[in-house]
Amino acid sequence: MKINCKRNLKFVMLLLSSLLIASVSASVYYSLIMTSTISVATNNVYFVLGADNATAGVVLNSDNTTATLSSLKAYPNTTTTYSDPLRVRNNASSGSTNIRMRPISIVGGATNLIFVNFTLIESGTLKTSLNYTSNGSVWTSPSTTGWVSISANTEWNVTIETKAIAGATSDSASVSISIDVQ
Repeated sequence: MKINCKRNLKFVMLLLSSLLIASVSASVYYSLIMTSTISVATNNVYFVLGADNATAGVVLNSDNTTATLSSLKAYPNTTTTYSDPLRVRNNASSGSTNIRMRPISIVGGATNLIFVNFTLIESGTLKTSLNYTSNGSVWTSPSTTGWVSISANTEWNVTIETKAIAGATSDSASVSISIDVQ
């Protein structure tokens, strides 16, 4: 049997060429390209101190986006209202911004506290509220509120109401909420 080297070499070259073409064809792809520009934005919506801030023990962080209220009290069988410890301000020069209240957590106090309510009020008009209630053993956390529109150059009061059970002598709760800005 005589082997034709030229024929076999052509066959091997054809086979290698086919494999090369097949592998190159299999790796064809296309790209989507995205370019982004990011600029620093200003916080047009932030907290400011209300008239009741000292009574409620309000402390704001340096950019007014976090508030701590350390002196809130709940008295037995009495609703205690802090009508203006803190305000939400939209400092934009025009337009409006959507905000909502969202529960984060509540810890402690379920035995002796009845409720802790947070309400956003614009010029005496209730805009939205977040109400934590206790059945004497566990807290019921509220749902996130719907979005409400706060106009430019406007401040809304954050009103807080608390109440303890009759005969309560001690207890405490720690509540965290968020005011989301859209």
